[in-house]
Amino acid sequence: MNIEGRRVLITGASRGLGRTLAFAFAEAGASEVFAGTRKAADAEMLKRDADAAGALITPIQLDVTNHRDIEAAGRLGPIDILINNAGVAGYGDPVSMDLAAAIDEMNVNYFGALLMTRALATAMIERGEGMIVNVATAFAKINLPIVGTYCASKAALLSLGQALRAYLSDKGVRVMTVMPTTFESDMSKGANVPKMTKAFVAAEILRHIREESIDPPIGEEAERVLEGLKIDASGLERMLSQFRA
Repeated sequence: MNIEGRRVLITGASRGLGRTLAFAFAEAGASEVFAGTRKAADAEMLKRDADAAGALITPIQLDVTNHRDIEAAGRLGPIDILINNAGVAGYGDPVSMDLAAAIDEMNVNYFGALLMTRALATAMIERGEGMIVNVATAFAKINLPIVGTYCASKAALLSLGQALRAYLSDKGVRVMTVMPTTFESDMSKGANVPKMTKAFVAAEILRHIREESIDPPIGEEAERVLEGLKIDASGLERMLSQFRA
């Protein structure tokens, strides 16, 4: 799908990858980029930076667990590309970690994406065109136990994307779930592992949108994870099981 002239909505755009994606879409020629933020201070900062850069970015109040915010997003007019990027991560043993954190992951990472899709897909179907991009992780394919419940929520998101593709593809709406591994973000700042830059991940996501890829891995490590699953899934699971909180 071409990006030029498109209206784009990105959830979780106050910082991190979402913010980087907002500027990347604006630079790529999107006609308008709606950037979802939960806090007024984040919206104000984003607006200042966008105005300074001459970027066509419009911050909007958007908490993907808040039905009023979602309904308001559905009244913005035609959205060509929806990026379900909002996400939260909990750490630890699923048996003993704070249950509220695991529930929050599902509410934001899975149900938030489903609610946003339900709010915007109908208009895409009516126009016979659109794209929904879910931001997951390569560890949606095989669990990384240090963030085990987070990976489980992203596995649900990946599966949801497959269901949406089955229902929407013949109506002109493309569905893609992108699967990076670790990149620079607030979530990963304590992780002592190699990290991709947000700019690289954003550029790869835009490339795959243009190519209309099907659930692509993002980055070499993600490619290795998916290749490892083909070669020796049990061995890969044993290796990853060492990474625990």
